[in-house]
Amino acid sequence: MSRPDDSGTGTPIPELELAKDFPGLGGDSGQGPDIDHTGVREVISRLREELGTLRGSAPASMSATWSGPGTVAEVAGTTNVGPGETGKWEVAHYFGANTAQAYEVFGTSYYELLDHVEKWAAAVEKAVSNYEKGHADSSA
Repeated sequence: MSRPDDSGTGTPIPELELAKDFPGLGGDSGQGPDIDHTGVREVISRLREELGTLRGSAPASMSATWSGPGTVAEVAGTTNVGPGETGKWEVAHYFGANTAQAYEVFGTSYYELLDHVEKWAAAVEKAVSNYEKGHADSSA
């Protein structure tokens, strides 16, 4: 089943269907799936560990501009090529200009992606905490 987008026009927003064994989801109580808060927190913890590997850190014996494969620093360091590096030949110069523009857009997007995922993880943790607090307060 799908629902229209917020504007009432355009393509419908697809329903999110999670696998029955999706981490953090328990059985269905008739009011929707039961959420295993500990499981959700474990998934967020693993996600943060993975984010840490993408952010990277500079080892003492290596350059501060490179901190491992796939890290933000590696992407920034290895993709920073521009007209100065490609030479004065017209085709190479324009290739360098395109690469510099792509570097700027991709590098910024990579940083933003990591920041947005971290903000999402914090919001999910806050939602779980709020739910638990609300449940505890209403059960008192």
